[in-house]
Amino acid sequence: MRTSILLLLLTCCFISFGQNKEPKFGKIDLTEMNMTRYEKDTTADALMLFDNGTSRFVINQDRNFQIVFERHCRMKVFKNTAFYLTNFKINLSKSGQNEENLNNLKAVTYNLVDGKIAKTKLEKENIFREESKSHTTVKFAFPEVKEGSIIELSYTITSDFLYNFRGWNFQYNIPALWSQYSYTIPEYFYYQKLSKGYLPFDIIKEESGKTTYTLHYEAEIGSSPNSERTPSQYYNISADVKNCTFATKDVPAFIVEPNIDCEDNYIQSIEFELGSIKFPHEVRKDYAQTWESVNQQMNDDEDFGRLLKSKGFIADTVSFLCQGKASESDKAAAIYNYVQKRMKWNGYYNLWASNGLKKPFNDRTGNSSEINLLLTLMLQTAGLNANPVLFSTRDNGFANSYFPSITKYNSVLTKVMIDGKTILLDATSEYCPMGMLPANDINGKGRVVNNQNGDWVDIQTQDRYKESRNYVLKLLPDGNLTGTIKGTYDGYAGLSYRKALDKEKTNDDYIRKMEENMKGLSINGFSITNKKDIDKPVFDSLAVEISDHTELLGDKILFQPLLFETIEKNIYTLEDRKYPVNYNFPTTETYNFEYTIPDGFQVESIPAPAVIKLPNNDINIIYNTQVSGNKIYVTYRMIVNKTLYLPEEYKNLKEFYDQLVKKNSENIILKKTT
Repeated sequence: MRTSILLLLLTCCFISFGQNKEPKFGKIDLTEMNMTRYEKDTTADALMLFDNGTSRFVINQDRNFQIVFERHCRMKVFKNTAFYLTNFKINLSKSGQNEENLNNLKAVTYNLVDGKIAKTKLEKENIFREESKSHTTVKFAFPEVKEGSIIELSYTITSDFLYNFRGWNFQYNIPALWSQYSYTIPEYFYYQKLSKGYLPFDIIKEESGKTTYTLHYEAEIGSSPNSERTPSQYYNISADVKNCTFATKDVPAFIVEPNIDCEDNYIQSIEFELGSIKFPHEVRKDYAQTWESVNQQMNDDEDFGRLLKSKGFIADTVSFLCQGKASESDKAAAIYNYVQKRMKWNGYYNLWASNGLKKPFNDRTGNSSEINLLLTLMLQTAGLNANPVLFSTRDNGFANSYFPSITKYNSVLTKVMIDGKTILLDATSEYCPMGMLPANDINGKGRVVNNQNGDWVDIQTQDRYKESRNYVLKLLPDGNLTGTIKGTYDGYAGLSYRKALDKEKTNDDYIRKMEENMKGLSINGFSITNKKDIDKPVFDSLAVEISDHTELLGDKILFQPLLFETIEKNIYTLEDRKYPVNYNFPTTETYNFEYTIPDGFQVESIPAPAVIKLPNNDINIIYNTQVSGNKIYVTYRMIVNKTLYLPEEYKNLKEFYDQLVKKNSENIILKKTT
């Protein structure tokens, strides 16, 4: 009861703050310190007490507008599992000589010591900066964080990048009592606002007003070289402004379940895109106002379209690769395989080839744009109809096709037309056969940049994840199993397997990891076929011993026949999932088991055959069992045909997995006869 009253008092406090003023930095109440849990989500390991952001325009001494962003937040830590939240990163943009500036950074940890609130400040020597060509990342960790601590943060960012008007997330991976964002935009700037998420706003306040901006200048008298100049002077301008405030209260934590494309697509948030700037007595300047202008902008960019006009450095290479090849398909395959094998992706997605194309070609390494623009250039040099495609990777979220823009796109792939068929290529992955895209590429639509007005292309896949394993095992009287497991991995299963092997230095390291991740598995022999031949499936064969998967009860042996393939619990646990289930690509998984029964035992019962499916065979499970002599045969096949399930379909999907878990839990029971 006491905790509930405390929560009510805190909530009322923050509602008042949202409508009036925010709490003062450092003013911590004992009621906040004494909180031990959040009644509306008792599983939460932390609670955002409030998060307040503001953005406004100011004018600097160079008579230019700047955007000032301020943030002030306070968080309660309940459990040590939330300590990761106390590590902060602040990203600052930079371009050429311009860069965003971080000021007034304050980070303090509050703890109860002998009934009193003690505070520990972040020291400057514990603030670190990482530099890249386009960003500075400021990193720090709150000091002296314990279970029960409160952490508080505030900072200011001053930006000359008017296109980078910061948005705001109102939802987090922990619950929040209050989240609010306010901004003021003068009449000279037009921004498109995009709202995402499914939560209602508790405050939507939009008002018109006026703000005075002070400009600085030096007035010149006369026109001769010796003219006198007056001291620096200032004058004021009054502009119409839009003042907006959005706020939410009692925000539930955003719970990430399996098979989500990108959580940023669904977290409650607002984003801004600069549409145009129009100062008094000046012509309006539009930014990416049409998709046609986006196409022209990218064609004219020296780090993009203009690079496709310089073919001299790769002409001889292309000629050599295409020698003796008559068909466009053979030429494209030769060029794709060459770029894929020659170039090593440095792990960075980028829209621009900031190092050009010749240097990455000579260095044999580059970002995603450099590699795929090089691929496009070589295909064009061979006379093929190829163009670059702007797209947003799956983990970067959807790029909105309704508002012409390039800021959401973060990578490039290649479109080539062969015999009237569109083929999308990405040479950054050394394990993708021609025409197969890395899984992270499959994300909505891409924007084709060409010599006309540009075009759209769906970034989809017809390739499946195809995995099958055959278990041939002999069951021993002590409950242990011995035999072989042979697997076939094709499509995205082959890609995944090759990447997993590549992460380990040797096959022995991979075997060791398998044994660590699969309870009771001991591998005595291992062989693999087609590891490097990416146009063929991968095959493996394991000689195994398996323990800890049977139960001995008197004269009986019990075990779940699917062994390591058993689905033990439902991966979908939310009462109401507000975002779609996205499997990315269709799937076929087939597992066959042959068990030899030990002498002196007979089958008492086996799971009954079953077919479990969703309407229209969107997902289809076939489970077969049979006994023949001293052998038991089990076949399990799961086919996922439909890859996208909307929130209203979630209940059926969840119930489907409940049935699947129940079926997977059924045992084979053997009884001793002698």
